[in-house]
Parts: sequence; structure tokens; C-alpha cells
Amino acid sequence: MSELLARIKLGTKNTKLIPWPGSDQMVMIRILSEHERQRASFDAEKYFQKEGIALHMGTVDEYETEKANQLLWKGLQDPATQEPLTKTMDEFRRTITRDERAQLISEYVTFEQDVSPSPEGMTEEAFEAFLADVKKNPSEALGNNSSSNILKKLITTLVNQLVTSQQPNGLSSLRSKKQS
Repeated sequence: MSELLARIKLGTKNTKLIPWPGSDQMVMIRILSEHERQRASFDAEKYFQKEGIALHMGTVDEYETEKANQLLWKGLQDPATQEPLTKTMDEFRRTITRDERAQLISEYVTFEQDVSPSPEGMTEEAFEAFLADVKKNPSEALGNNSSSNILKKLITTLVNQLVTSQQPNGLSSLRSKKQS
């Protein structure tokens, strides 16, 4: 891992304590890496193959349920040990209820969005607030964001602002600058 990527990841707050649905018992939820998310999909597919279940229109909902189970098993931890809540995925699958899974997935998605907001779901005002945070404290604002899409939008916005501010009339675009 590059030094820059290591610094970015170090500043990312990717864990949070949440109550287990219907109880006061706290569990730790953590944002999964892209590799872990892919692994959850692949593991769901392997489970279907092992069980001899064909993926078709009638089983697609169950496949999505299994993917959610895989994501949660990988993303939920005992706060004291930072180990998975159960020793095996089979044990987790047998333990979790439909309602618990729905609530926990909702918590995960909300937390993931807070940590790495998507520019597609961001209002212009929210993006402007994020941009202002980056200008005030770049290390902290960028360290808490791991969304490549929002970082691309941020870079594009900042470059456009820089190019515009360097033009005598303040209105020239990067394309017109290249033509002159």
C-alpha cells in the first residue's frame, strides 16, 4: 500500500458501535473493503452451488438474502475481541432473523453512506459543505471519505475553480485555455 493510501485509510473512521436489534447489547459494525464485498458475493454463489440451488427468478431474493448475510457476518464484530459474532457463517445464518438482518443492513448502508457518501445521492448543498470542509481541513475531511466517485467530483470541481480563477475574465474553461 502506498504511503498516501495508508495515510488516507488511517484517518478513515470505519467502525461504529450499534445495538443489536431488539436489545441493549452493542456490536461493532465496520465498513467492508471492496475485496470483502466481492468475497461476500462469491461466497453467496458458492453456498448456492454447494446446496445445489440454481439461481433463477424464483431464487434471486434468497440469493440477495444470502449476500446480505455474508456481508453482515463479515462486517459485524464483538466489540471486545473484534472477532466475528459467530465462529461460522452457518451459525450466523441459523441465528439471525429476517427482521434483524433488515435492520442491520439498514444500519450498515446508512453508516457506509456517512463514511463514504456518493455524489449521486448528495445534494448540491451537501457537496458544497463537503467542499468547504476540505478547504478548511483537507487531511481530516479527505481522511474520513473513501468514495472514489466523490473524490473524483471533488478533484474536478477544485481544478475547474482553479482554472477559472486563473483566467483574466474568470469565465474561461479549461478547453478554451488549451485552444489559445
